[in-house]
Amino acid sequence: MRLLVSYHYHRNTDLAGLVAELGGDVDLFADSGAYSAATTGATINLADYAAWLRDWEPLWTVRAGLDVIGDHEATAANTTALQDAGLPVLPTFHLGSPWPVLEQLCASHEYIALGGMALHAVGAAKQRPLMAWLVRAFTIARDHGTRFHGFGLTSAQIVKHLPFYSVDSSSYTMGQRWGLVYLWDAHAWKMRDILFRNPTEVRPHAQLLTRHGLDPAAVIDPAFMRPGTGTATADRRAITAASARAYQHLERSLVSRHRVHPPSLPQAEDTGTKVYLAVSGAGQDLAPLRALTTHPTPEGER
Repeated sequence: MRLLVSYHYHRNTDLAGLVAELGGDVDLFADSGAYSAATTGATINLADYAAWLRDWEPLWTVRAGLDVIGDHEATAANTTALQDAGLPVLPTFHLGSPWPVLEQLCASHEYIALGGMALHAVGAAKQRPLMAWLVRAFTIARDHGTRFHGFGLTSAQIVKHLPFYSVDSSSYTMGQRWGLVYLWDAHAWKMRDILFRNPTEVRPHAQLLTRHGLDPAAVIDPAFMRPGTGTATADRRAITAASARAYQHLERSLVSRHRVHPPSLPQAEDTGTKVYLAVSGAGQDLAPLRALTTHPTPEGER
């Protein structure tokens, strides 16, 4: 289980309890939540963020720095301050920042996060310039042996071609809002979004739904996930669990394709590309994630 939790949402969360609730074996990525804070007008205090990182120190696999959207100098200052305080945080390079900044980061760091990409990863027209930017970033990193984390980036047509060490996404929580379930089709190298009440979409992908833990006959029932039916909560959890499982399947495909060696950090042991599921809010229902540990993927599907 790989999870990304942000200070913005989880500053008051009992993270030890969260990890225990999910079975204890959790690869936990700490993020400041700077992007979420910026979009809501909130601010994050550097000292408070540092204290939060220290409070839960034994749990972290990766700690991201406190980035400042659109200000690479402030981002660098925060990163240096945290590192000088003994916190080995991951620096972030944002889309639109000067390329010499990335050159300098790659010369001194084995592992860097790329940010500011989420809004540019949807739709072919936006993906083309994003891909060009990413290719240049990877070309710079290759000369230094630097690995990348991609914040909010799990577009299959991007991560298929670029050997990220890790990425994250909260998309697995969103499909059920629109009547969709996400399913990873490894043969087509595509994340399929299926309207689960539509028989003409479900039937051609019946085996794929079963592989993700769903009963195709149940999801096309008009009563599925309908309020007042008595099973709506369980149905919603099943959809979210299936979508989360899709991103775990995506990870297996990416690891097989890229086999990115881990940076030489004490906690970084797994071969990439690793896919973290972002726990977007303190009130997020963890039952779908528990389902991934209580009903793991069958060995034959790995």
